[in-house]
Amino acid sequence: MKIEDNLFNKMFVFIALSIIIPLAMLGYLSYDRSKSQLETVTSKLLQDNIELNKKQVNRLLKDAEVESEKMVTSIQLQKLLQSHPPRSYEEEKVFIDRISQLIAQLKGTYGVYVLPKQMKYYPNYLELINGNDFKPSTELMLKAFDLKEKGVWYHYWDESSKKPVLTYIRAVRSSYYYEPLGVIVLKIPDSFVREELTFPSSFKNYKTLIVDQDNNIISNENSMLYNEKFVPEEDWNTAETQLNKQGWKLITALPNKEITGNIEQIKNFTLWIVMISIFIISTYLVIIVRNFTLPIKDLVSHMEKVRSGVLKHFKMERSRKDEIGQLVGGFNQMITGMSELIVQTKKMESDKRNFELQTLHHQINPHFFYNTLDAIKWRAEKADEKNIALMVTKLANLLRFSLNNNNEWTTVEREIEHAKNYLDIVKLRSNRSFKVFVQVDPTILKLKVIKLILQPIVENCIKHGISNLPEGKGKILLTVKRIEQDIIFMIEDNGPGLDSNKSDKKNSNHVHHGIGLVNVHKRLSLHFGTEYGIKVDEEHHGGFRVIVRHPVHEEAKGGDT
Repeated sequence: MKIEDNLFNKMFVFIALSIIIPLAMLGYLSYDRSKSQLETVTSKLLQDNIELNKKQVNRLLKDAEVESEKMVTSIQLQKLLQSHPPRSYEEEKVFIDRISQLIAQLKGTYGVYVLPKQMKYYPNYLELINGNDFKPSTELMLKAFDLKEKGVWYHYWDESSKKPVLTYIRAVRSSYYYEPLGVIVLKIPDSFVREELTFPSSFKNYKTLIVDQDNNIISNENSMLYNEKFVPEEDWNTAETQLNKQGWKLITALPNKEITGNIEQIKNFTLWIVMISIFIISTYLVIIVRNFTLPIKDLVSHMEKVRSGVLKHFKMERSRKDEIGQLVGGFNQMITGMSELIVQTKKMESDKRNFELQTLHHQINPHFFYNTLDAIKWRAEKADEKNIALMVTKLANLLRFSLNNNNEWTTVEREIEHAKNYLDIVKLRSNRSFKVFVQVDPTILKLKVIKLILQPIVENCIKHGISNLPEGKGKILLTVKRIEQDIIFMIEDNGPGLDSNKSDKKNSNHVHHGIGLVNVHKRLSLHFGTEYGIKVDEEHHGGFRVIVRHPVHEEAKGGDT
């Protein structure tokens, strides 16, 4: 149960991380990109707005300067200011009437008044204009005289309106001698300036103000802050631009929270999108992963039953053609193979028991054979029958080699000796003569091989080869050598060979001519694999050649008795 749960958890975590991490990174990059674009757009908007307001304010200031040009070039005003100062109240009154008429004629959009150069000779006129109005200082007037064709911008607080007022002071000069005669003062109320400003509707706390060269506030939506030092507030985004040569600046300010507020909305929106996407993806992942892991879980549970001995096919609710379906198909094929193997094993065990019973029935005490053969040998020697005694001796050796405590292994040397014993018995029994040649690599005599692989082959040579030849013409050649990790036995005779039976050619790669060769081939193949066993050399002409391939095992420690 833990294995299946671990498989589900591992698959889910791995796939989830493979999807969720890139999705989270994509969401973060999207938010970061949106934030960057919003900040760029906001910064551009503020910059565009401050540039627009700069143009508006500069246009207002420029209009005042242009309007002042018409007044300072008035010949009538120059003549009036060039006239001698009044010596009596009546003369000053005449001056006041004339200057009032001229101002009324020359006045444009803005409030204006004129100050003669020698104001001390005009006390009543000075008292008349000094009520709520600004009176320029001597320093300002001298500065205006020095600027010649330009004027001086200044500001003051108007007590009557409780508002700041911008003033433009410019010298009136004689057209002939270009000497200063007085100054004109144009008054621009702060309300005029504020009307020219535009504010972005998307920002509620957007502020625009004007400061002078000393960073004192000239114009602000809160008039009570007039002439106070401008200090940028924390967490505010500010931008500024210069208005005129005197150092007046236009400043815009916006709280950072109004910029980040939209960014915060984008962040929250992105977060919600990512969270919802993760939830949907996780739900789909659970369904998909369970679709793969549940069949495996059921299969593992079924395998536990198989382990306990219940060999049944695994059945799925629906057939599948994917890898899981192939896995189930392979498992069911394995169950079928196991069932067949069990049946086959049971049959083999039954056959083995029957064989063992038959062996027990046919088994005779070897000592009884040896004692009987020794008695026959003794009687043959006593009767002076040397051939009979020799046959009995070799037969005893043959039986001893075959019955050697059911030991299946022997050495190359003893296997060859056993085959020679058999051939000697054949010679003695049949009174036929034939020649036997043995060529053996002495370095492999002690290597271990399976018993009784040569005797059936040489027996086949006698029956199907030598027996068909005239007396004394038969020859058997036994060659034993080592090729890499194999021991090669080559047995050949000079009999008629395969040419005497054309049907043998059809089975030239298989063992024929008797049950003994078939048994030897099967024993070697079962022990060491299909590449080992007996092979007929069909390329050999003028006889019959058999090649036996046996792997190198190990050197015999003791040998057979």
